[in-house]
Amino acid sequence: MDEPIAIVGVGCQFPGANNLDEFWRLLVNGENHVNEIPKERWNLDYYYDPNPDTPNKTYVRRAGLIDGHDEWDNRFYGISSSEAEQIDPQQRLVMDCVHMALEDGGITKTKLNGTYTGVYIGVMNDDYRGAVTGDGDHLDHYTLTGSSPSIASARVSYHYNLLGPAITIDTACSSALVAIHLATQALKTGDCKMAICGGVNSILYPEIFIPLSKARMVSPSGQCQAFSKNANGYARGEGCGIVVLKPLSMALADNDHIWATVMTGCNQDGHTATPITAPSVVMQGELLKKMYGQNNINPKDIQYIEAHGTGTPTGDPVEATALGQFFHREDENRIYVGSVKTNIAHLESAAGSAGLVKVLLMMKNGKFVPSLHVTELNPAVPFEKFGMKLVQEMMNQLV
Repeated sequence: MDEPIAIVGVGCQFPGANNLDEFWRLLVNGENHVNEIPKERWNLDYYYDPNPDTPNKTYVRRAGLIDGHDEWDNRFYGISSSEAEQIDPQQRLVMDCVHMALEDGGITKTKLNGTYTGVYIGVMNDDYRGAVTGDGDHLDHYTLTGSSPSIASARVSYHYNLLGPAITIDTACSSALVAIHLATQALKTGDCKMAICGGVNSILYPEIFIPLSKARMVSPSGQCQAFSKNANGYARGEGCGIVVLKPLSMALADNDHIWATVMTGCNQDGHTATPITAPSVVMQGELLKKMYGQNNINPKDIQYIEAHGTGTPTGDPVEATALGQFFHREDENRIYVGSVKTNIAHLESAAGSAGLVKVLLMMKNGKFVPSLHVTELNPAVPFEKFGMKLVQEMMNQLV
């Protein structure tokens, strides 16, 4: 139960990046891939109104979108064109990113065949199912599997003939990290011997933007301005990030390339914050204490935190306070903070995997990459008080 869990393969597709190399280029260059929503997605002008209270309208014009969201080499996976037409783009993204992660880890389909490998995928949105099930003329037997979130994990298991658990998780914006947490627990308890896990999100239609606008959760400027004085909500994004996990002893025995080891934890806020959507300083702090205490890690040894960093007026100060109270530095040894959402938006159920892949690439290359869109820090974010510093330019990591 105490054995570390190793990451032995990574794959991703995010706005502006179709693979790991392109994602690192994006991060190093400080690129922003949140753009105006193209007409190929929907008629933006029809749904747009700057007044958040206008019925059936959204004040959002921008999002972080991937290229080729409607393109897929289905025959590579032995799937017919008629079935592929009914498959949610989220399932397609998962399949492609799993393939990339396995390729990165040097793990072949033959090696996987018949193994007790688990699959844990975070999914919260189902734009595609709402569209296809509303079109009765085109429903067929493939619609059931093509539009079901549960198949996002099961399709991976079926394609590679995997015998471990196949679980799709929806815990909203924590889905990817909870999927990774459950995968590590399954490895420790013996439910599986290897795990493929991560999160995915796809934005196909404007409907979800409407209630998010009514709730004032999304940014009118269409950008996650994490920890900025101008932070006014989050920008939505899509993409997928996948990691392959093994117990460290097995990874060493198999001579795998090990990106890092991970330790995970999970909790809920209960009544410590109100309303139900509000974050809790108390419970974020409790989880940090539990994780670092159980794993005998000195918080003073931490150099960098990849924050949730949504750019919301409520969330940023809460998160910064919880982090600051726990990692408090009183000397010149500052702890650095950043958020990948400033580059590619908030990927919702894939957000945690995007942050994880960013950190893995920074560790590999020995660099801290910049967080964007901050000319002046939010005065409610107590970075200076707690000895934290936002990374705003390329930096070499401390030795």
